[in-house]
Amino acid sequence: MNQIFLRATSVCLYTYMLKSSISFGDYLFEKYYFLKVIIFYLTLPINLIEGTLKYGGLGGFSGLVIFFALFAGVVRNPKVPYFVRFNACQALLLNISLIIITYFFSIFSLPIPALISFIFIAYFSIFIFSVFQCIYGVEPEIPFISKSVRMQI
Repeated sequence: MNQIFLRATSVCLYTYMLKSSISFGDYLFEKYYFLKVIIFYLTLPINLIEGTLKYGGLGGFSGLVIFFALFAGVVRNPKVPYFVRFNACQALLLNISLIIITYFFSIFSLPIPALISFIFIAYFSIFIFSVFQCIYGVEPEIPFISKSVRMQI
């Protein structure tokens, strides 16, 4: 496949993780409106796909359908190049970690704005790092996540 297409596809996969982290950025979005606009345009493709699936009859299960489609159709498909599979699996594992953090906050009711904003900044930084690494054609090495991705693939 074309290297540019592989890199662009890998960049798009990380927007799925970024969209999941938006709920942690509410405090920052109130203070810095331009950040909300930037995130909106970065996650527009995933928002359109989820919106199409949501109003196409799947309702609230559209995120779950995208998750399983990426996992079964990309990560577990040996015909897809390794670079794309690696980035898809890493984006999915980062998304799973966000889900765990969300459940942790809902169970223990810890509305600490500084901690919530830090989580968003951390995941936004991971997004930026991963995008630039994908543009350069290098696999993004995120501690703990990359090692488990290699075990999955």
